[in-house]
Amino acid sequence: MKDNFSSLRQLDHHPNTPVRIYLNQEDDEYPPHWHQTYELIMPVRGRYRAAVDHMSYELLPGEIFLIPSGVVHELCPMEPGERYIIMIDNDMVMQIHGLPAFRQWFYPCVHLRADREPDTLSALQPLVREAIAEYQQGSPMAMPAIQAWLTVCLIRLGRWMSECHSAHPDEYRYRMNTVMLDVYAYVTEHCHERLSLEEIAMHSGYSKYHFARVFKEYTGTSFYDFYMRQRMQLCTRFLSDMSIPVTEVALRSGFGSIATFNRIFKHYQGITPTEYRKLNQLPPPDAVDQARDSNI
Repeated sequence: MKDNFSSLRQLDHHPNTPVRIYLNQEDDEYPPHWHQTYELIMPVRGRYRAAVDHMSYELLPGEIFLIPSGVVHELCPMEPGERYIIMIDNDMVMQIHGLPAFRQWFYPCVHLRADREPDTLSALQPLVREAIAEYQQGSPMAMPAIQAWLTVCLIRLGRWMSECHSAHPDEYRYRMNTVMLDVYAYVTEHCHERLSLEEIAMHSGYSKYHFARVFKEYTGTSFYDFYMRQRMQLCTRFLSDMSIPVTEVALRSGFGSIATFNRIFKHYQGITPTEYRKLNQLPPPDAVDQARDSNI
């Protein structure tokens, strides 16, 4: 079952399993790119740097860094070392019951630092290490076990993020979790449609103004921003399929015109859909070698 990847680029272009794990020891810098996968990074030795959404993050050994699917990022080592890179297919995440509703808290990234979240980090590190051990051993039923360990890891991370975003007592938070999970699921499923605040408030059982206030208080963002970000995630899935024209991506995602699509996409992603599509994944190993040879 275990594949031997000679580079992170090769790992990125090898989507044959729901999870791919690589012990990265390269000193290569990886320019801005994105994947239709979740990327989990855990340094083992040496510092590593990740840049996401105009922010730079220094990753220390043992820390956990999660980059959701569709997020443009760049990576480079700060010194010689090694780190585990785990690619988790977006479909696997979407199939975890209830987790898609929490995924907006993963954006644009999650950095569990040893000096700020030691307890959460200590709880998640063994899960990641168990997944890595299963992958290395390659024993029968290894992939289901790997998926199980990482599923628990993502659920606990989502639960922790949920608690961080709410200062309310447990009973109130539990009740609101139930309401918001239903709202999140509905918006995610119907984000390509024209949704209004009034419609979603009615769906939740609250008045328009009460729902808007509670939603902002609970999530830290407005309903419109949440709705548009769900639509952006749908767009990135379509844009990862190079056979779908950008105009059709706009229509499938619920935008009435390509001009509106370009304007809103650039507002949320910082670049146009066409520019974004060009950054999809790292170039494959042979393309990198050819480019390097042409410069010699």
